[in-house]
Parts: sequence; C-alpha cells; structure tokens
Amino acid sequence: MSLPAKPVDSNNHDFEFAQSGLVAPLSNPQILSDLSGDVVWDADAYQFMSEECPPTTNELLWRQGQLCSVTAGLYQVTSGIYQVRGLDLANMSIVQIPKTNKIIIVDCLTSVETARAAIQLYQDYHNSQFQQNADIEALLYTHCHVDHFRGAQAIVDMAGPDLQIIGPDGFLEHAVSENVYAGAAMSRRSIYMYGEGLPKVCRRLNRLRPGPGSITSDGVLKPGIEGLEIICQLTPGKEAPAEVNFYFRDYHALCMAENATHTLHNIQTLRGAPVRDARLWSPYLDESITLFGDMTDVVFSSHHWPTWKSAGENSDATNGKADDSQNLVLTFLSEQRDYYAYLHNETLRQLNNGSTPVEIAEQIKTPSALSARTNLQGYYGSVSHNVKGIYDKYMGWFDGNPANLWRLQPTDEATEYVKCMGGQQAVLDKAKEYQNNGNLRFAATLLDKCIFADPSNVNAKNQLVSIYTTLGQGAENGTWRNIYLTGAYELQNGPQGAVNTMTKASLMALNLVELFDTMAIRINGPEAFVLENKITIDFMVEDMPRQSGTGPVGWHMRLSNGAMTGHEIPYVPFQDLKDSKVDLTVWLAHETLVKVVGSAAAGKDSSLDQTGIKTSGDANAWTKVTALVVVPNNGESVSIVFSCRHTSNDVATRPYFLVILLSLCSKPCTTNCAKGYERHLAYLHSIFTIAAVRANESRYGHPVSSIPDNLTTLERLSEGQLLNCLFLRLRLISVESFLKSLCPVADSSYT
Repeated sequence: MSLPAKPVDSNNHDFEFAQSGLVAPLSNPQILSDLSGDVVWDADAYQFMSEECPPTTNELLWRQGQLCSVTAGLYQVTSGIYQVRGLDLANMSIVQIPKTNKIIIVDCLTSVETARAAIQLYQDYHNSQFQQNADIEALLYTHCHVDHFRGAQAIVDMAGPDLQIIGPDGFLEHAVSENVYAGAAMSRRSIYMYGEGLPKVCRRLNRLRPGPGSITSDGVLKPGIEGLEIICQLTPGKEAPAEVNFYFRDYHALCMAENATHTLHNIQTLRGAPVRDARLWSPYLDESITLFGDMTDVVFSSHHWPTWKSAGENSDATNGKADDSQNLVLTFLSEQRDYYAYLHNETLRQLNNGSTPVEIAEQIKTPSALSARTNLQGYYGSVSHNVKGIYDKYMGWFDGNPANLWRLQPTDEATEYVKCMGGQQAVLDKAKEYQNNGNLRFAATLLDKCIFADPSNVNAKNQLVSIYTTLGQGAENGTWRNIYLTGAYELQNGPQGAVNTMTKASLMALNLVELFDTMAIRINGPEAFVLENKITIDFMVEDMPRQSGTGPVGWHMRLSNGAMTGHEIPYVPFQDLKDSKVDLTVWLAHETLVKVVGSAAAGKDSSLDQTGIKTSGDANAWTKVTALVVVPNNGESVSIVFSCRHTSNDVATRPYFLVILLSLCSKPCTTNCAKGYERHLAYLHSIFTIAAVRANESRYGHPVSSIPDNLTTLERLSEGQLLNCLFLRLRLISVESFLKSLCPVADSSYT
C-alpha cells in the first residue's frame, strides 16, 4: 500500500523510514491454509487505510495503522540484513553470513504458511541477485511469544536436519508454560484484546519446534555461526520472561527484539499474563545504549520499521555520519528508556503517597517532551493500564480500601445497586442522562449493573452497545478499541469460541510437573473432595526428555482432599515391581503419556487400554480421576440448568431438579446456526414438562422456588427470563443419550 504524502520534520521520520528499503513486494497478497485452503493472511485487507481517517477511528491510531500497513514485502535494513514485513503480526529478519551463501533467520512469524511465504520471498530475491537459493544455517528466536516462533516448521522444512535453533535461556519453558495454567482464559481474553471476531484477516497457528540451544549469558554467541559475530544481550523479565537482543558487528546493526518498538508497550498485557517488571525495562535499554549505541548505524525490532542513525533519501546509515545530538538511534532508545523509567518511578511515588491504582492512572502527568513523541504513544500499551500493572507488581490486587476487601460477586452486587437506584428503568434513565452529557464511562458502569442484574434487559444491552462502540471508535489504543468493539459485538451476538491452546507439540515440550498440571487445574474440586478414599497412581515413563538425551523417570500422582498433586520418583521396570502401595502403576512412553494426559485434560477418551501401555493394579483408578476433569467453557455452548421445588416429600418420586439443556450456538452467523438456535428454543417448552432428573440436592446446588412448575406460567416467560434462571453448568458425556432419557417423545434429530 502506498501511503499518502506526509511532511517529514527533524523529529519524526516514521513515514520515511517505514517505506524505505523495499526491494521485493509480495506478489500474491493472499496466503492460504495448508489444511483448509482458507485465507490465512491477506496483505490487502488493510488497503482501506490508505484513505483519510474516518470519523469512526482515532486519528493517531489510524496514523499508526497506516505505518503498519505499508506495502507487504521484503525490505533491506542495511547491506546484508533484510526484513519481511506485512505478512504477519511480526517481522521475519534475515541476516546474510559474510563471504558465504548462507543466512540466519531471526524470528519466524505466527504460522507455517506465512513463514513459508516470507522465506520464499527472500529466496526469490536472493536467487535474482546470486542465481541460487541461500542455505539456511540457523534460526534465532528473540523471545517466547507465539508470533515469533510458531512458523518454525516452515524453516525446518526448507533448511534440513542440520539447522541450528537458538533462543534465550528459558525460552522453551516460558513458550509453553504460559498456556498450561491460564491458557483457556487467556485465549478467551485474546479474542477481546486482538478483536479476533471483528471483520479482518484470520490466521492458523502452528507448532513450536522443540529443543533450541540456549543463550545463557551476555556477550559473543559461542559457538559462532560460520564466522558471523553476534553479541547477545539477555533481557529476561522485560517485555517477555525470556528475551535477547542481538548486535551484528559486521553490519553495525542492533536487533532489539520487542524491547524497543514504535509504541508504548505493555507492562501488563490485557490478554492476561504475569506483570512485566517496569523497573528492569529502563536499565536494560540503558545497557543497550552503553554497549551498542556508539557502534550502531541502524536499530530494528521484531515489529514495525527500523530506525537509522540519520535520515535522507538513502537511509542505509552506513553511508552517513551523525553526531550524538542528531543520532536518531540514540534518540529513539534513550527516549524509550526515559519513558519507562518515568512511568515506573512516578507510579511508585504516588503509590507511596497513598494513591490507588485508578487514582494514579487518572492523575499521572507525563513529560510533554516524551508524551508528544509518536513512537511513545499508547497504541498498544497505555499509560492508564500500564501504571495499574506497575501498582499490581508491587502491591497486588488490593487497593487498601476496606470496602474492596470482601466485595459481593458481580451479579449480587449489581442486583443490590439496581434496587438502591430504584429499579432497572430508573438506572436506564440515569445512564441515558450521563450518556447525553458525555460521561460515557459512568453510563457504561450503570448499564453494566443493569445487565448483570438482569441479562434479559435488551434495552440496557442496546444502550451499552452504543456506548462501547463510541468508546472503541475514539480509543487511541488499538487493544482498547478491540475490547470495546468486541464487547459490543458479543452483547448483540453472544460469546465467541476461543482457540484450544493445548496442542500436541506444546504438550510434548512440557516437563512432568507442567504436564500433570494441565489435568490438575481442571479437576472439579467439589466433586473430588467428597471421594471417600484418596487415589494414587505411579507413572513409569520410559523415555522422558532431559537436558542430555532421554531417560526413564517415574511420577507419583495423588488425588486427595480434592487436589491432584505429585512428585518425581525413581523409575521401576515392569518386571521389578514388588509390593506396590499405590492403586495403579502404569508403564508407557513419553509420547503415549502426553496423549493419555492430554486427552484427559481435554475431556476426551484417555483409556489406558492401548498398545504400548502396561499396567499393574486397579485400572479403574485412572478412570475415576479422569471422570472428574471439567473442560473450560470457551464460549462455544451453554448448558442451561433450571431447578424447581416440589411439595412432595417422597424422595423416590420427587424430582428435585428440572434440567433443561440448551446447546446455544455462540455465533448465529449463518442461516443454519440461526435455525438451530430457534429449534433449541422451540423444544424448551415441551421438554420442560416431561424432563426430570432425580439428583442429590446437596450435589447440584440449591432449589430455586422462583422457577415455575407448570407450563402455563412457563410460557409467559421471555427467552431472557428463562436464561436468567441459569445457576449451574451441567457437564454431560453424551448429549444425545441424555436427551433421549429425558424426552423419549422428542424428535430424534433434535441433537
């Protein structure tokens, strides 16, 4: 995409630098999925950004979008270093090894398809210059976020078995562990942060290549790569838990990973992740300046465009000279250093002065010399949510106000608020008044209370959709825009299903603690702690990966008091087992263990009755454990459970609870989806009168007397009022058999 002409002044060379160095534009803008043939990436999807900013978008965010939407293709950073930009969320960097036909690749994008297209684009250009393809010698990971490593298989396929894969110390651990513990929630939150359900391109994630060599210390990378000198600066705990900057001495070029980009970054990302250490961010940048500043002609990162030492028609700074006052590299890095330091220090000053996170976010003032810089604007991170993250890093969630120590849960609190304010209509009227007066934030707060108190309130939803849309369209921050607009979308269309983040490849990279934790955090605690006896199982793994090769290892798993725990034990061969004190012992290979545990964690068949598994003891012990696993609800369906109280005291005949199951389509975006949704609702009334489940009252919750027990009353309820009766999620193994047992007269095609 060609950008409209923009003035270039002495302080801002963004538009000049973003377009500089294009040597090979992408010829086919659409990249297709290997599996389905769907479009994985469409480089033309943002062509509309060449136009003037519309009234539905913040002007600064539009400007940043234009800069990030320059012509997709191969760009020369300096003689010997290239970047592929515009084919993915991140950049792929290619560094030529001097005096050879070999290259190294720095970061490999999010998907195999885009990575393959990127390296092929470079190879086509290389072939046009040297009449042969380049040999890929090594793949370097800058850090452990998926948009920088998930395309690795494409590089491996092209390079062959001798490819060196190198990443910062802790890379593999952090690359996979992030998805173990809160992966389902983070995936769901990512839908909001990245606006995945909003109209734009899609992408398919692929797998991590295991086993990178580790960079464990600062200094020259040893052993080197074919004579190419790479100086490493580890920056753990900064933008990512495992991250490294690279300085290429041969080219006077500094790769800053994602530690210095053309935006204010996240101290605490809204998708969910451990808080980053703002205190470290500034010193690491200062160290980069001290180590490499005087030697650097160009700085480039895993996102955005490079910054050269000096500007001009030819931005290859190896041909230019600049003193420190005019050195754009030093200016870029030092301003980033100072801004992160200021946010950290000023937050701590106000924190120690007694201010709460919200107060600091509202009151903080930033230096005009920095806050006006376009490369420090809150397009991704924001001052508001970053200072709250800094507070959280030091003080945790509690703001010190006793009233916030033991809050009611949102539904209960909202119900009481609405009562105090005179009911739903009174709150709606007040919200409209605040909206008309321009106080959209408080209007949204009031409407949020309305909806939590009564999810069937269509008027409140529609009004909140309007406010979220306005807030999103005005947001300078791209993630705030996505969150507001996705919130508006889901109020109208229902929740969107999240992506399953636990792939086979990621599970294979876990150690035993992490692998079994994928199950442990999905055990239904209240159902597990009523078990009369604890369950103990020993797993004997024949070929567990270790630092040096593979070897046998044992793992003792215990389920007691509702909690799954465990620890490593010595491996005992099958023929040597004697007088076992556990319920079950299992012998199997590592890959089989991953399959069994991964299937159990996903709520799928995880039987031990398969080839390659030997057991001794009670095989039902494993079945009892896996039966307690509850798969997270990613928004794909909802089970609606109603309860009703009857006056009969005959336990044998009294139905304690009436259960109505609705598998609601999360996205009624097609005719079939909409029809299916209507069919579910059509069956609701008939099933209600005949579907009864006899269950233990203490297990399934408290009967709700407000639920009608006759069809005449039920038919007067709206869909929203029926949905508002939701108080428990029922997990079913077979929906079809369950419905048949409840409603034998129903159409068999219902399920």
